[in-house]
Amino acid sequence: MTGWSLSLLLLAFGGPGWMERLVALHSRGAEYLLLVLTLVIVSLWGLVIFVTGLISLLGTRRFLRKAAFAKGHVSDIYDVVPAGESDQLFPCRIVTVQFWTEQEEAVEFQSHTFQGNPETATGLLPVCYDPAHPSEAKISSFEGLWLISGLLIATGVGFSLLCTGVFVSIMI
Repeated sequence: MTGWSLSLLLLAFGGPGWMERLVALHSRGAEYLLLVLTLVIVSLWGLVIFVTGLISLLGTRRFLRKAAFAKGHVSDIYDVVPAGESDQLFPCRIVTVQFWTEQEEAVEFQSHTFQGNPETATGLLPVCYDPAHPSEAKISSFEGLWLISGLLIATGVGFSLLCTGVFVSIMI
């Protein structure tokens, strides 16, 4: 069986392909076994991160199916002051947004946003909220709804694919 076919088999069936390879690890030494176990653990963490992102993505979709939309007004802005130089990678601010529901109820909530977000400077933001729980509103933007889910999914897939690729290359 060629290395490419074995790699596809390992990716397709997972456990059964690993077991016969792991039995052969005993003859290669403790450092090799430690490397393989580290790769497997990091790959599994990647899977956990991916599933967390997927759960967040599905929660956002469920929220949007029942959400109502309104225009919110920025009533206050708090700039987050970083503790050190390394914290300046993604400067952010906390905005307090006030909006009116369809039942004419005034609601105020806080949300994180990047400092460079031009919508916060104008003072008007699109808001989506659950009519049953209007205080759990979110800013209706890519950043407010999808960014965290997307980052978690991409990070999880990256960890899993990278570690699986390295694992397959050292096992062959």
